[in-house]
Amino acid sequence: MTEPKFCKDCKYVFTKETWSSLRCKHPQVNSADPWALAYLDFSGTECRSEREKTWFAKCGIKGKLYEPK
Repeated sequence: MTEPKFCKDCKYVFTKETWSSLRCKHPQVNSADPWALAYLDFSGTECRSEREKTWFAKCGIKGKLYEPK
């Protein structure tokens, strides 16, 4: 079994307040998000919502786009 890939250890993670508000700024995760493409100060997609996805997710529960810091 492989070790889990935690969002908090990914180079694309961003947080404004606390550990519970991790945001993903990976370009592929946000490429189809109109807010990410058109918002001046986009703070990223909520990591939890991305990791909940299982079918055809860009990163998903497996952390396919994870890159260590």
